[in-house]
Amino acid sequence: MAAMTTPYLLMYIILLGFMPPVLWLIFWLKEDSSPEPRKEIMIVFLAGMAVVAVAILLENFFNEGNKYFRDVYGYGTSYFQVMNLLGFAFIEELSKMAAALFTALRSKYFDEPVDALIYMVTAAMGFAALENMLFIADSLQHSVNQTVLVSAFRFINAVLLHAGTAIAIGAGFAFTYFHPEKRLHELVFAILFSTLLHAAYNFFIINNESMTMGMPGQILATLLVLAGAIAGLLLFEKARRIMPWS
Repeated sequence: MAAMTTPYLLMYIILLGFMPPVLWLIFWLKEDSSPEPRKEIMIVFLAGMAVVAVAILLENFFNEGNKYFRDVYGYGTSYFQVMNLLGFAFIEELSKMAAALFTALRSKYFDEPVDALIYMVTAAMGFAALENMLFIADSLQHSVNQTVLVSAFRFINAVLLHAGTAIAIGAGFAFTYFHPEKRLHELVFAILFSTLLHAAYNFFIINNESMTMGMPGQILATLLVLAGAIAGLLLFEKARRIMPWS
């Protein structure tokens, strides 16, 4: 890997970073019986990538604020970690929602409930693509083996996590498509659920060496993601059946 030239290295990072989210996106797009315009899908995907920079900036601010309050109030390391886990997860979920909300979810293409899930997943996959590239670029500084492991793990877990939490938020838009007066309540619940799921996943990954309920963290994280994916498929089916009188 050390002998790989910069252009090939960039191609390697882009390929490994983009391939998992794009493959998952294709899978989810096939769940839509009325395909959305490709141009709109591309805009939302790019918006999802763009908000990664916003999320990183906000996470840095949150971390510094958390450090300040820890110094002032003297709370411990565990509380500090929990606050960061919840704060970072909340920021990332809001960022993905913003990417979809300020593009397709305010356009003429949002013309049926299930579209909300499609566009939220698209934004999430754009977010995951750039996030993957950053993780892979960092892992290349260590070894090729670590890069392969990071890529494989993110293909199975991290990308699907972003899809699952995005679908939950998309459901908040979908289920209130004909009842916008209920949207704020549904979105608050959806964002709270997605934040907790995301934070739990990160907790299991960070504390992988510690056994929880008799299982290592990565196993629990994978089970959590699979449960989220199954719930996502069920939400897609439910969104398809929403009618004006629902």
